[in-house]
Amino acid sequence: MPARLPLPTLSMATLSAIVVGVGSWAEPSQAQYTPKPSCPLVVPPNQQIVQPKRIQPDQVKAKNAMGCLSPADAVYGADGCPLKLCGPDAGVIQLPEP
Repeated sequence: MPARLPLPTLSMATLSAIVVGVGSWAEPSQAQYTPKPSCPLVVPPNQQIVQPKRIQPDQVKAKNAMGCLSPADAVYGADGCPLKLCGPDAGVIQLPEP
């Protein structure tokens, strides 16, 4: 079995300096982070888990041009927020009878 190396000992002053330094890194700066306001719900409040996600505003035109890909898809506004769900018949393809 290899020999174990001794652990370094740190003074309380050194530990305090480390904790203070780490604490200042962990705090977000208000100048660097400004959260976007959330989008209005297009689903009932008890179904927030299926709320369509916000997209980048520069992606809205292309996304809306593709149309609805599923009933849970949405039409998006210029700010990237979903405006309304596509509906139960959207994106549904009727298969031929066998």
